[in-house]
Amino acid sequence: MKLYFIAIILTFASLNAMAQNSDDILNLLLKKGTITQNEADSIRSVFSARQKITESRQDSFPLSLGRLLKLSGYIQTRFQYYQQAGKNDEFDVRRARLDFQGDFSTQWGYRLLIDFVGASAANGTAPTGGALISPTALDAFISYKPFDFLKITAGQFVVPFSQENLTQDRNLETIDRSQVVSALVARKGDASNGLVDSIGNQNGRDIGIQANGSLIHVRSAYLIDYSVALLDGAGINTLDNNQSKDIAARLVFHPLKGFDFGGSYYNGFDRFTSSPTKNQERVRWGLEAAWYLNQLTLRGEFIKGLDGNSNPIEHEGWYGQASYFFWPRHLQGVFRYDAYNADVNLNKGASDLSTYYVFGLNYFFNVWTKLQVNYSLRTETPAVHNDVFNVQLQLGF
Repeated sequence: MKLYFIAIILTFASLNAMAQNSDDILNLLLKKGTITQNEADSIRSVFSARQKITESRQDSFPLSLGRLLKLSGYIQTRFQYYQQAGKNDEFDVRRARLDFQGDFSTQWGYRLLIDFVGASAANGTAPTGGALISPTALDAFISYKPFDFLKITAGQFVVPFSQENLTQDRNLETIDRSQVVSALVARKGDASNGLVDSIGNQNGRDIGIQANGSLIHVRSAYLIDYSVALLDGAGINTLDNNQSKDIAARLVFHPLKGFDFGGSYYNGFDRFTSSPTKNQERVRWGLEAAWYLNQLTLRGEFIKGLDGNSNPIEHEGWYGQASYFFWPRHLQGVFRYDAYNADVNLNKGASDLSTYYVFGLNYFFNVWTKLQVNYSLRTETPAVHNDVFNVQLQLGF
């Protein structure tokens, strides 16, 4: 009874004083013999746990109306220094997004993700294949989840292809995505280097319907995750431009705790930005793996693509990435080997035609503020002096 009474007093005191004051009170009570050392240690433990919860809540800026609405968002500001002649160093606001999510029951939910920085839409004239539109709806879907093994999503969402494509921009360990994901999964690449998908920049998204879920529950975890989607294939915020529908599928296995591997497949007929009146085949397949070892994360992917009906252009690329927290939850180092060949048949014998060595540091001030510094050492054939130094500051809630 005595312990509970003292714990209540200290809990109240913690709301009105610093932690050191509470520690002083404990030491005084110990000196007077009012409590034992074990009781003091127990109280300190309770206080420390509650203090961490309070700090976590302050850091996370929770904004919600119960389960009906959870509002989050983030802003990314960036500085880029180019070695390449003729390119201007620049500051820019890269992304400014608001994310509305919620559940109307245990089975029905929704998401609306809006970007207030100009994004490239389909069938336009921007270097990445589309006119610049702002604000832009990135995700806009309704989901129905009757079981763990089945969730139905209808609307506009991220195409279930590639581990990196499905990673949110705010959670990337490097400032930019890999060359192959930028070039083959409808992401914004480097237009000057030809890293643009044949259907332009769609932020890795499309409109359609998707089924996904988890299978085979073993030792408090699922062994398999799957996704299958039927898509328009024309990209975001636009109507289908042909009679065919595209298919995307992804299968990931979790044989060991912290170890994942799997593959993705995409098949469709699309109208490319280079020939907007002609339907052409667009095929992609990829392999992926990731291993999470305490402070160390290893991941890699290989993706191959074919574009065109007769004598299709063959593309391929891969990356291997390692990241390590030198200071847990605060300082993370990243290295990525990133290779891409835009035309395998044209560049036979010139493997690793475009190779990026990315060196990075990420500093997490707290759960909502992150500073990223990247240097991309680039080698290409023919040689071009175009290394890039990036700094990006992210504030999210």
